[in-house]
Amino acid sequence: MSAETEVVVMDAYRAIMERRSIRKYKNRDVPEDILKKCLNAARLSPSGANLQPLKYMTLTEDLEKIFGCTNWAGYIDWNPSKDEMPRAYIAILKEEDKGQDIDVGIAAQSICLAAKNEGLGSCILGALDKEKLVKILKMPENYELKLLIALGYPDERPEVVEDSEDVEYYLEEDVLKVTKKPLEKVWIRR
Repeated sequence: MSAETEVVVMDAYRAIMERRSIRKYKNRDVPEDILKKCLNAARLSPSGANLQPLKYMTLTEDLEKIFGCTNWAGYIDWNPSKDEMPRAYIAILKEEDKGQDIDVGIAAQSICLAAKNEGLGSCILGALDKEKLVKILKMPENYELKLLIALGYPDERPEVVEDSEDVEYYLEEDVLKVTKKPLEKVWIRR
């Protein structure tokens, strides 16, 4: 490792415990160098049989058009306003008929954790008008749009609520409460 290489120590467990999906963002641009770090984290993530079937598209223009193709917070009657919308997106594209979809999930989590480390919030979006988005993105041939990750500086602080039954998140006094099953409910001991 060269003397110029910057080493940042992050507590990965803490980042995972603190990371929540962010749906409200500040009106502040995301620097390209942070997007590059997020892409690099995805690029270096594990890939089944090391096929590396993914490509990543950073999106910082036409944000309103892209935002119009997204669906947010399905359990509550709320969508971010244009003032609260993400200031960047990363589209995850997978080469058709190559590799496994599990690579997409691994890469998405790597992007979100790298973003968290840089002070960004993120939200993995699968509820999309893909047909419309594909036209906007002008994607490379033989690739399909798998996920879109919204990025920006958070303008909310969702909280975890330990709940053994309910999976629906909810708003309480302008705070998004995210229900999670307690560890004892998901841990099968043998």
